[in-house]
Amino acid sequence: MKTHALNQSINFFWTILCFAPVLWYWYAAGWATWAWIILGISFLPTFFPDKLIQRMQLAKTRRGFERLGAKTFRKLTQDGDWAKAATHSTGSTIGNLEGAEKYLSTIRMYEKFHWICGIFFGLTAIHAFATGYWITGVLVTIANFIFNFAAIVLQQYNRLRIGNALRNARRIDI
Repeated sequence: MKTHALNQSINFFWTILCFAPVLWYWYAAGWATWAWIILGISFLPTFFPDKLIQRMQLAKTRRGFERLGAKTFRKLTQDGDWAKAATHSTGSTIGNLEGAEKYLSTIRMYEKFHWICGIFFGLTAIHAFATGYWITGVLVTIANFIFNFAAIVLQQYNRLRIGNALRNARRIDI
């Protein structure tokens, strides 16, 4: 239970920190027609097939993701390195091949969520710049990097690692 509480606290912290400038901007600028248009556009990834999401991969190799910061991002997230160390957790999120397949499905869901948020944050930043809210535009851009880019890199990194492990396990079983 201690691990779960810490993970939820980490998730809550990043969500509040990164959504704050977005929510503040729309409060200050007024939720109007553009906000609805941006929100609608942001939900387009919901309809993307999984194959398209996989093609939107930011790197092709494990090393490529590590260059993008995957190992650093992994330290700061729920179920990340520091959370596991703080709770002395040694358990794996994935226990077997079936668990790995299930976790890949979870990764796809999280990745789509962060693409939706990333588009919303990005278009919000553009709108903020266009309406003269320069500082807010910069803060939303930084929040987008922290909350969405980092999460997408980490999800894709995990998908690559788990996919490789599954292929190797299946090759050995045959």
